[in-house]
Amino acid sequence: MSLRIFLTLFSLIMISVSLSADEFAVATFTRGKVSFLSSTDSSKLWKTLKVNDILKPGDRIKTGNGSKVDFLYQETEIRIQPNTDFTLKEWNTENKVAKAYVEKGAAWFRVNNFKKGSFEVSTPTTTAGVRGTAFGVFYEEKEKKGYTCVCEGKVNINGSDFSKGSGGALKMGATDLEKNDYKDLITKEGATIQFREKRKEISMLSRCLPCHKPVGWEDTSFTPDETYGKK
Repeated sequence: MSLRIFLTLFSLIMISVSLSADEFAVATFTRGKVSFLSSTDSSKLWKTLKVNDILKPGDRIKTGNGSKVDFLYQETEIRIQPNTDFTLKEWNTENKVAKAYVEKGAAWFRVNNFKKGSFEVSTPTTTAGVRGTAFGVFYEEKEKKGYTCVCEGKVNINGSDFSKGSGGALKMGATDLEKNDYKDLITKEGATIQFREKRKEISMLSRCLPCHKPVGWEDTSFTPDETYGKK
């Protein structure tokens, strides 16, 4: 009888894990120190996040210097960059609704499963809403400024629409959204010399370098993203 009970419980656990993997985003890659605080853990202790861990509503992720984590849900990607504090506020695959919050640092998203719903990412000063596209969301603590850049498709930032190669930013306490143009700064080969010059005006652009290597110039202040373009 005990063996039968064990097998039954084991089957239920495996079914539960399978359903969770189908319903939520799963960690597919980690580098360095990545900690997470689970919304369902009554101990409220930070733990080390590992590959195959599931990202659920209310979970909070923190990455250290040089650390990152990638999550994948079907064709939707979430890439949390170094020195970032990220919280998944809402995730409903049935209604195709997701909300995330970047308190500091950077995260990149490719959204392909929420075209009939909404996918929203906020910082302390900005809110970006999309239905199917790729974009980056950043919050620079020193500047107290939130940025969003559009890599593909269109994104609505604080009520204004932006297309590929552009973005919006807002500093804490300001009311007018700053509009930026990044067109032609990044090619298929990588970040151009023009990108290097533009970075002097917009420090946020440094967050692009893990995925877009410098072309015709060098920068050793970042760690390349081994997974970019491989999924």
